[in-house]
Amino acid sequence: MLSPKVDCHSNRAVLLIEDRSLNSSARLGIVRAMAPTYPRLMQMANACGESRAVLAANDLDVFTVIGTGGRTAGEIAKRCKADPEGVRLLLNALAGLGLLSRRGTRYHNTPLGRRYLDRRSPTSISNLLWLLGHHWHDWTKLPQSLRKGRPGWAPVTGSPAFRRRFSLAMHERSHVLAAPTVATLRLPPRSRRFLDLGGGPGSYAIALARRHPNLEGVVLDQAVTVARQLIRKHRLEKRLRARAGSIFTAPLGSGYDAVLVSNVIHVFNAKENRTLLKRVRDALRPGGKVFIVEFFLDDSRTQPPKSSLFALMMYLFTGSGQCYSWSETEGWLKALGFGRFKRSRITPDIGTLEATKLP
Repeated sequence: MLSPKVDCHSNRAVLLIEDRSLNSSARLGIVRAMAPTYPRLMQMANACGESRAVLAANDLDVFTVIGTGGRTAGEIAKRCKADPEGVRLLLNALAGLGLLSRRGTRYHNTPLGRRYLDRRSPTSISNLLWLLGHHWHDWTKLPQSLRKGRPGWAPVTGSPAFRRRFSLAMHERSHVLAAPTVATLRLPPRSRRFLDLGGGPGSYAIALARRHPNLEGVVLDQAVTVARQLIRKHRLEKRLRARAGSIFTAPLGSGYDAVLVSNVIHVFNAKENRTLLKRVRDALRPGGKVFIVEFFLDDSRTQPPKSSLFALMMYLFTGSGQCYSWSETEGWLKALGFGRFKRSRITPDIGTLEATKLP
């Protein structure tokens, strides 16, 4: 039975479900205890309000307009070129959510708002919120897509402007993920070279290179303008290169000690991923390792909840993508000659799967 002291909606509860030292009845008890109550059900149904308020404020640049000082609702509405009444109601809602504070007639950013929502902050996630706003349009098509089938890639996603901003969004996402992710990577002894396949902005490659001063790496992706800028920013041009090309057809080279495949396989179907991982195998030296960072699911494909929801979003956003379970991914790798698997959780919904190319 689940101890009454365990918060059934906490990160610990999700991790307990995946604890393979627990028997099946114990895990089932945890899942049953996580069943939503009526208040939780209403919270899920009404979550759109919180989301839209935050995303609308980001679109209007509310947090940047407020900055480090304080402003009245009228001043903010004027600078945002928005309706004063609507802005006042939005500001009160954001204050209720803890993103702003109100002192008299003036609104101020809270520390959380200053750190992540003001575009001038080095840890701003304004581009990531822009991407989530784009996904809102995908979510609104869910009933139609469920009736008619997967909509496929939106035409706008192929434009250079979208790809650049998408790369910036992925980099912003790495503010809290890159360091703990690379900390879990057990590189082979005396590693010198690695490949970041589908590495986007190169955030994980940069974090890995900074953690291991003797490493040299290559970031391969279709759009690498942002990666090149970030590599220069961190003065890593002598150790990191960004190459533009398809991860399925561009020459990868060989003899790598490690290959990082971060947030890539959820974009493709199982057949495409097996093809991709075969390319990874051929690029690695014997004893080299692949590290797959993903929204991994358990064998039921229902947990963690954020990963099963992310799988649904991939149905709406991509041509053939979805999320996969740990064991399914290990099965692909085992068939390709990999072994010595190690699973690590970075967050309750994101994990790293390590596998070694056997001699």
